[in-house]
Amino acid sequence: MTHPSNSKPSPAVRPGRRSKLFVPGNRPLLMAKALAGPADSLSLDLEDAVPPAQKEQARAEVRAFLAACPERLKEVGVRVNSLGSGLLVADLLAIGAAAPDLVNVPKVEDPRDLQVADEVLRHVEASSGVPLGTIKLVPTLESPAGLRKAWEIARASTRVVALQFGMGDLKATTGMHTGVEHLRPVRVMLLLAAAELGLDAMDSAYADIEDLAGFEADALEARRLGFRGKSCIHPTQVDVCNRVFSPTPEEVADARELLMAFEQASSQGAGAIRFRGRLVDEAHAAQARRLLGFGR
Repeated sequence: MTHPSNSKPSPAVRPGRRSKLFVPGNRPLLMAKALAGPADSLSLDLEDAVPPAQKEQARAEVRAFLAACPERLKEVGVRVNSLGSGLLVADLLAIGAAAPDLVNVPKVEDPRDLQVADEVLRHVEASSGVPLGTIKLVPTLESPAGLRKAWEIARASTRVVALQFGMGDLKATTGMHTGVEHLRPVRVMLLLAAAELGLDAMDSAYADIEDLAGFEADALEARRLGFRGKSCIHPTQVDVCNRVFSPTPEEVADARELLMAFEQASSQGAGAIRFRGRLVDEAHAAQARRLLGFGR
């Protein structure tokens, strides 16, 4: 078993969630390599990437990996198996004491899925000395039922920090094509639920790992809609993802100048200003602040 060094920089300087790379939980060498790589966030996978006969081994590998790096420069989460699989509770009991930053719960269709996860995590945190609420939750909505209940699911636990869209299972369930024009309505549904509650919206993985142009087009669509980042299932997708979900130098300069002008005018009692031909108010200033927060 190969695990990372214990000496990690403080997590206070972590980047945002532009890219989340899924890594098989039964492959410790790949986990160590991913930790040193460019992805903002990792999701050590106990679900799809691990065959049934290796679930127990993967739990042990993930637990040991997390324990070996208690302070991490990047966010390290675990994708557990769904409540419906019958494996969720055992997954959480196995890895919870090692305090992953978050748990990605797949195939969430009802708030109860997250309430069960929350209850188990409370027990694990209390029994292992981990401060209550340390381990966050990210539900993946990948079915008609899950998307229909997006608002209820997002409110199911105070641990929820983001909503994840899952395209593959949704396509399998509905027969929906995966072109951007077909996915836009369901992406917006998830995005609105996340935005209302101040959560990050994370876009789905893109299955064709050789089609980087298609991946980039899909990521650009997600960013235009307001998603914070996207899942990656292969390391080659990460750099593209980080670039797409980072503001360009021109966007950064424009946002900074807009904020400077708006805040100066606001201090003098103005509610709106004209900036480069645009009428700018607090909503535009908030959008500029959000852009400047991308990648952080």
